[in-house]
Amino acid sequence: MWQTPGIGVQFQSFYYRLQDLDRKIPQTSSQCSTTSNEVPKQLRCNVVLNQAVNELWNSAIANTTRTVYDTGFRKFETFMLLNGFQFSSLPPISEDILIYFIAHCFKVLSLQYSTIKLYLCGIRYKYVQGNQNDPLQSAHNTPLIRLDYVLNSVKRLQKTKNHIRLPITFEILEKIVNCLRKGFCSKFTDLMLRTACIVAFYGFLRCGEFTVSKASQFDPHINLCIEDVVFHTDLVVLKLKQSKTDPFRKGINIQLHKLGQLICPYTILLEYIQIRKELSPTNQTDPLFITIDKKPLERQYFITCIKKVLDICGFNSSHYNGHSFRIGAATSAGKAKIEDHLIKTLGRWTSDSYTRYIRVTPASIKTAQSRTYEEARLISLYGVYVCVFIAISSSDPKTHKGSHQKLLLKE
Repeated sequence: MWQTPGIGVQFQSFYYRLQDLDRKIPQTSSQCSTTSNEVPKQLRCNVVLNQAVNELWNSAIANTTRTVYDTGFRKFETFMLLNGFQFSSLPPISEDILIYFIAHCFKVLSLQYSTIKLYLCGIRYKYVQGNQNDPLQSAHNTPLIRLDYVLNSVKRLQKTKNHIRLPITFEILEKIVNCLRKGFCSKFTDLMLRTACIVAFYGFLRCGEFTVSKASQFDPHINLCIEDVVFHTDLVVLKLKQSKTDPFRKGINIQLHKLGQLICPYTILLEYIQIRKELSPTNQTDPLFITIDKKPLERQYFITCIKKVLDICGFNSSHYNGHSFRIGAATSAGKAKIEDHLIKTLGRWTSDSYTRYIRVTPASIKTAQSRTYEEARLISLYGVYVCVFIAISSSDPKTHKGSHQKLLLKE
């Protein structure tokens, strides 16, 4: 007769089955979690996805920011190698190493506080991109307190340099345009520079919005092209595909109206486009502003030419740069008593930071102080007249009839 196994036999059988099941389940350990975070070979060999990932990383920050970050990280690599660190990969960085790097930048490289901060951001960007921990935060995701103190010390010890950056107002723009009309370089170059100056002034443009850092870096998806200029009956629309206040490239349309004046953005752009097409066959994606050798207009070339023209006009060119047109446009608008909200719209400012661009001359301050005194004096005198009028009006009308009129006439 078949018998049921005893309790001990049943437990032993269950124990063996449990052990067998346990062997089939992978153990959770740090090694296992590390392996799961690694990119499989199949993904690493996927050319399309690798290109897409690289493209996304390249678009994560602006080109100018990336250039500064790359420079900062190269400086950090050099610092590490000079001090005996192996830098074949991204080694762990302690707070002390970062403090010594700040000291190196401050004492050896003589860098400014703002540049050192950008270099530190570049180090963080490279480490985060390499799937490493943020070196500027502790293991508990809190700021590095000692690092902040050292950075503040750098800022305190360095003397703030106040760079004189004067505005190119409409009066100065007129002199620049007249000088270029008389002949500064070749006929085409003079026309191109005149157009760039007038468009930059009336469009409140930053220098980087109509020039490129290097001709080889021209990108039709970012920089101004011929297709970005659209003419209408009474205005021309300038389409900026990207700007400082538009990092996600939604695009901004800038209206430049036909003014019917000697200096008119509409007229000069129309003339320039015609000559530009005569110079060489053009595609819609070709750069809008080019030099005589058909290369995109570089920032440094433009600034150098404008500085030479300013010298010819009798100005100290060291006080002007590419941003002077934007500052000059804001200053001229303020001088013309344009409403604040219109200045913000024209300059595409999203905050009240435009007030920093408006330069106030000593003559304007003197006029303001004089007007303040005169208006205050009038208010004071008006108050005296009101008091006298009330006092006379409240007294006997027979005795003082008409006295207040005589008093006011006498005053």
